Amino acid sequence: MTRALLVSSLLLASTARADDVDSVSTMTAAEELGDQGIGAELGIAAGGRVTPGGLRVSGHYLYQLSHQDWFDGTASFTFGSEAAGCYQDQMATMVCEHGFTKGRGVEVAATVRRMFAAKGAFRPFARAGLGVSLVRFSGDDVSGVAFPVHVGGGLRARVAPEVAVVVQGELQVGLGLYGAGLGAEPQVGAAFTAGAEFRLR
Repeated sequence: MTRALLVSSLLLASTARADDVDSVSTMTAAEELGDQGIGAELGIAAGGRVTPGGLRVSGHYLYQLSHQDWFDGTASFTFGSEAAGCYQDQMATMVCEHGFTKGRGVEVAATVRRMFAAKGAFRPFARAGLGVSLVRFSGDDVSGVAFPVHVGGGLRARVAPEVAVVVQGELQVGLGLYGAGLGAEPQVGAAFTAGAEFRLR
């Protein structure tokens, strides 16, 4: 009798867990995210030359546009080393070769996040948009304004009725305008972050 009760309890617990997973996977993106949400993420940005890289801290504001799409307004801060990386070549032209984690930057970006059907407990998404950033390499006294295009994606996992864990990665490609004789320079970088999002409405 005791063994039968134990088997029954295990079966009921397994069924309950399966029901929980099914209920999460059958929720629509609108039910998970709601009309509005906020989020915070921490990660690493990889830059190089005149694209800043280092510790990345980001904040997100989400606003529903359609049943699949959300406006994703982002403010990002990049904190890298301030070591010098610029020099003048034989033609007296300024050249900058900063490493992957050099420089500082602050950016605001307007992007659109498209949510896809849930895969079990996870919901994948894609994200694309345009940003404006202020860039500074203090070791060389070089500053500029950059206009990167962001393309990326990630996964979202709901862990509570109004809370989700998010991981994502992105590529950024654009153009920067710099002083100190540099002029227009390409922006090429990548970032990988993880954090949490909170449903507001």
